[in-house]
Amino acid sequence: MENTKKRPCRRTIWLLSVWAVLIALDIAGLIWCTVRLNAGLLSQKNYSYSLLHFFVSIFTISAIFLAEWILRFRAGTPLAVCCMLFAFFGNTVSNVWRMYDVFPAWDTVLHSLSGVLFAAVGLGLATLLLQNQPEGNRTIAAVVLLALFFSLTVGYLWEIFEFTVDSIDPTSSTQGWADGMIQMGSDGEYAIPDGTYLVDSRRGTAILDTMEDMILHLAGSLVLLIPLFVLFWKKPAALRAFAFTPLPRRNKQRSAQPQAPSEDTHK
Repeated sequence: MENTKKRPCRRTIWLLSVWAVLIALDIAGLIWCTVRLNAGLLSQKNYSYSLLHFFVSIFTISAIFLAEWILRFRAGTPLAVCCMLFAFFGNTVSNVWRMYDVFPAWDTVLHSLSGVLFAAVGLGLATLLLQNQPEGNRTIAAVVLLALFFSLTVGYLWEIFEFTVDSIDPTSSTQGWADGMIQMGSDGEYAIPDGTYLVDSRRGTAILDTMEDMILHLAGSLVLLIPLFVLFWKKPAALRAFAFTPLPRRNKQRSAQPQAPSEDTHK
């Protein structure tokens, strides 16, 4: 009994420690951006963009706690830490610490790793959904397919979000859509008078970025899931390493509390 009580406690300490360090680095990044803004090294527009991602980063780093509380499950400590690290690198390092300005291939790294991470998360969710199914090769195949579909759905929804935001103002896109636009209108905007754009690729700059990101996400998912599928097929017990632990429902916890005996029972 003592070991089972210590494990959740140690896990909580680990997660809160990682969370505190990442939040501190997030705040340090915002301070650094503020100093650069006051020194004239960062534009107000770029500072506002970094400020937005500062708050997004805090929310996404904390999301693992919110997800476990709402969905009533507990992820493995390594996976939970990886989720927080990915949220930190995807927001703070990318847009607060301005990694895109230093390492142009940073976006490629993130999209590749996102496929790996969300495939792993998909495995945990799939084991949770199929926990009452009989063990066997069919269940293993279903878990891996659900993990793949979950990962691809996350990548697809992100590209919709990215496309929508960048379409509002292509010139401020972090994906560099404007870099491929080769003719500007008379008003100084990238759109020529009839509302179209001239670009240096027959596919356009937007579709190239979107398809590259989706392919990288798919590749990252398959790099993880194909070897794991072979492993699970040979050793089904290995799937437990990715399983999410269900937590009791809050209403059940309340009903489980002992009730005081009524007066009728004494009579």
